[in-house]
Amino acid sequence: MITVTETTKRTLDTPEAIADHVQAEYERRTREAPFKPGDRVKIDRRDGIPGDFLTGDVGIVMLCDPEFSPLTTLMGVNASGMTIQFPVATANLEVLP
Repeated sequence: MITVTETTKRTLDTPEAIADHVQAEYERRTREAPFKPGDRVKIDRRDGIPGDFLTGDVGIVMLCDPEFSPLTTLMGVNASGMTIQFPVATANLEVLP
């Protein structure tokens, strides 16, 4: 067995073609991500999260693109009750039942 790497090249010459390309890439990455925008997640490990952030060890996924970053952006609350967004290691999350 061998692995073959293939590349293609095309020109995106209109704003619509660029938007179509970006949308297709967004949809592909969204399909492949372990968490989707709007998922309710539990934080299993708080590595790198200040103690007063993401109270209750839960959040709502705003962005998860593991192809680009090992972090998932969550929306949650801090100890003062303010809604915040904060990046958390994707590996430290699991979907709430």
